[in-house]
Amino acid sequence: MVKDYTFIRKDILTRTVIFEGVIETVSPLRIGAGKNDLSPTSLARDTVLKDKDGNPVIPGSSWKGIFRSTGERILRGKNIEVCTGVGQDYCLKIKRKDDEFQKYLRENIIDRAVELFWDYTCLNCKLFGTMSVLGNLRFFDSTPINATLGIRTMIAISRTEGAVASHALVTVEFVEPGSTFNFKLLGYNLPNYAIGYLVSIMKMIHDGYVQVGGHKSRGFGFVKFKELSFTSTGKSKIGDEDVEVNLNSVKEKGDAFFEKMKPYIEAFEHVKLDYPKK
Repeated sequence: MVKDYTFIRKDILTRTVIFEGVIETVSPLRIGAGKNDLSPTSLARDTVLKDKDGNPVIPGSSWKGIFRSTGERILRGKNIEVCTGVGQDYCLKIKRKDDEFQKYLRENIIDRAVELFWDYTCLNCKLFGTMSVLGNLRFFDSTPINATLGIRTMIAISRTEGAVASHALVTVEFVEPGSTFNFKLLGYNLPNYAIGYLVSIMKMIHDGYVQVGGHKSRGFGFVKFKELSFTSTGKSKIGDEDVEVNLNSVKEKGDAFFEKMKPYIEAFEHVKLDYPKK
């Protein structure tokens, strides 16, 4: 039987899924701007990241990191092998297949490269991408619908010593609770179990098990999905290990969305993955 590699192929498009919605901050939120982006007019020494118009923003790159790290926790909890994707800790390197994979790419032996990539990479590598391979997801920057900024003076903690810093106090800018941002995520050629995996990650964020941005130890970064929509166009089943889910469109508020998306969550919970090989 010929293996179906549609999930990881980049030369065809058989399915597109879109998640869109509204995120509401439950606690203060701070995505740091960094010292090079300090505004001379701001009273804060630790400012939030803003777009060119001065509005706070949650970058798509931050969402990608949050989703990947949260997914890693979920997969490890299910005893599914997964890499961190950080530095040299990615599947092809761990499995000592990176040189062989790069050789196939250089020599344009794409069929062998695809087969090797399928066999020796985890779900996160396939979904979010890894060295030399783009992922199947596109995270958009979350820009504000209605956001208010606040400033708070806090005790500064030394990152190196883990104790109160010599300067003692720092003025921090943050997004106030009750602020709202848009959210958009595109996925290509996703099996139903991969969709369920993403929904499981989103539910962990929504339920308060995952925080966004900095100052987590101070209770910052809790958000919830105020409303969400899901649409799927194209094939309803991708790959040999996938199961059929006949649910192409959902639009609900908060908890009701995750209840409606249970068929996808169940597809993920029951899938038997044949990768990565030992």
